[in-house]
Amino acid sequence: MFEMNPHQLPDATLQHWIMLFVSGTLGFLIGYIGRKAMIRQLESQVNAAELKVEDCVKFNQAQQEDVVLQRISSRANELNFTRIGQATLIQADDLKEINGIGPFFEKKLHSLRIYTFRQLANCTTEDVEKISDIIEFFPDRIEREDWVGQAKKLYRKKYGV
Repeated sequence: MFEMNPHQLPDATLQHWIMLFVSGTLGFLIGYIGRKAMIRQLESQVNAAELKVEDCVKFNQAQQEDVVLQRISSRANELNFTRIGQATLIQADDLKEINGIGPFFEKKLHSLRIYTFRQLANCTTEDVEKISDIIEFFPDRIEREDWVGQAKKLYRKKYGV
């Protein structure tokens, strides 16, 4: 009667190759789409982790900065403020106008209660050495960059004295 053996059909081998190709292609597409979704998920997790690391680094830097400023402010009484002069944060000049003083060094000087050009202008070489030691600055850099001379000029310019 009927012989139902598909392997005996004349194009059976071709059909097997076509089915193998289609199933392989479908498997590849399903795997590709699935992996793309997983890659997006992993990338978002990596981005979230990077943001957490950045936040942690910023927090640690802020803590380290606070520790340094506290250490410096604890030694402020080593300076001779009767010679340098007293000032408050309200009277503060923008010490960053002096070449060599950036935002962090201005914070360091403020933690030493040095706020004005007048205070820096009144510093002697002994005071400069003490300030360099306390704020952990390179020796002779304050003298090399002539902070005292610049402070005197800026004080005269600002206050006309």
